[in-house]
Amino acid sequence: MSSNEQIGFLLIHGFTGTHFEMIPLEDFLTEKGFTVRNITLPGHETTEEDLSTKKWTDWIDFAQLNLDKLKNKCKKVFVSGLSMGGTITLFLGAKNKYLSGIITLAAVYRAPDWRMHFLSIPLVHYVYPRHKSEESGWEDLEALSTHKSYEHYPIKSVSELYKMLRETKKQVKNIQVPILIVQGKKDLSVPEKHAKLIHSNVNTTDKQLVWIEKGGHVIPKDAGRHQLFETLDSWLETRI
Repeated sequence: MSSNEQIGFLLIHGFTGTHFEMIPLEDFLTEKGFTVRNITLPGHETTEEDLSTKKWTDWIDFAQLNLDKLKNKCKKVFVSGLSMGGTITLFLGAKNKYLSGIITLAAVYRAPDWRMHFLSIPLVHYVYPRHKSEESGWEDLEALSTHKSYEHYPIKSVSELYKMLRETKKQVKNIQVPILIVQGKKDLSVPEKHAKLIHSNVNTTDKQLVWIEKGGHVIPKDAGRHQLFETLDSWLETRI
């Protein structure tokens, strides 16, 4: 195994998304000879009904399982996630002190919509079972034309995301590994303050916050991906 193959990356897509949104980043890392696991979270790339049966711990446990497999194969391991995948990345970063670094992409730190606070009301998902998903803020329209995600958010699943956010927020202070926080300036889904809060609350001195100038929320696939790759190249140079 080459030296680069002994460096592994776990990639985690966003809520109701697919592993396809991480493929440009996977290709970028693979071309450098790194070992990459681009996972599909439970309940994703199947049906909305399947997603609604999953708990937030199912997503965390599946990511941890794949991280463990990567650790058994590689000497150095990094984790990078988009949106909810970024939330999972934070959780893993707090729990796995051996990681060489984590990279969050438009990570969700707390409820991005005030209505999420009402999800604890009993049986609310029976009254309001799903919410229409909206694709907005894209600049690379060709990339948008190939983007895949569920058309609706099952409210049961949004409730699980909310639980994950609350638990992850408690864990962020335990992050001591190097962290690269990447956030789009034009992101219409996750406000800039999420990135600033992550930067303020992680317990590591090796932290960097980078603002992506172009594109929207799906940083690895939209117009800002080129800046992401340049940033990642520079950040990894001093860590591998």
